[in-house]
Amino acid sequence: MKRLTLCADDFAQSPAISAGILQLVAAGRLQAVSCLTDSPHWPDAAPRLKALGPGHQAGLHFNLTHGYGTTLAKCRVADLPPEPAQALGPLIVRALVHQLDAAAIRRRFIQQWQLFEAHYGQAPAFVDGHQHVHALPLIRRIVIEETRQRNPSAWLRVPFASGLMPKVLVMRALSGGFATSVRNAGLASNARFAGFRPFLPGFDFARFFRNLLTTINGPTLVMCHPGLAVDDPADPIGPGRQAELDYFLSDQFTADLAAANVRPGGCVA
Repeated sequence: MKRLTLCADDFAQSPAISAGILQLVAAGRLQAVSCLTDSPHWPDAAPRLKALGPGHQAGLHFNLTHGYGTTLAKCRVADLPPEPAQALGPLIVRALVHQLDAAAIRRRFIQQWQLFEAHYGQAPAFVDGHQHVHALPLIRRIVIEETRQRNPSAWLRVPFASGLMPKVLVMRALSGGFATSVRNAGLASNARFAGFRPFLPGFDFARFFRNLLTTINGPTLVMCHPGLAVDDPADPIGPGRQAELDYFLSDQFTADLAAANVRPGGCVA
């Protein structure tokens, strides 16, 4: 029996995304939920997630690139002001040429960690990054150091996947050596990773996921992005979220798991 841990990203990014993820947690379809704690929706969404019990892990979805277009004063802790989002492309370039403001990155990570604890009532069980920023040079060092200090039992997502999709190849190049750094710090990480997919109109997500299941040959962490359909200009992948939600709630999903001899849980080495 092969093992899969299904992790929904972007919890609290919007009420529609949170509502869809909460449905999946309540139905026992998710094993992990990654949370955007600098969102103005986090204080209201966090207790609803916590109330669903211990059947899932909740983690910190470290954010540097998504803006909410509204004040975050409601979410502030430790008198740390919110900081503006950064475009992913320039952020990657600055990370590669070692021109990031390390103090600002660390301050933002601490703020988001504190926001997790303030509203969820415990430390994150794992840490990853919105658009995988946590795996970039310099940022990864800060994430590893702060996680080891604040919750050494937490695990880190290593977004090192197989395949020839362009963004998979880019992420493999950007995250090279990350797993070794995590292990050298004494922290755990996922053994394998999957879930990269194109967000195109009419994309057949159910077929994509069935094919993904055939590639699993060991404990694998699979990211997903479910949510309720809503017209949100701030969410470029919004049109694809409802299809993921519908599939994971369906009987077809459980049938596909059984057909592929895949059982939920057990992705962390």
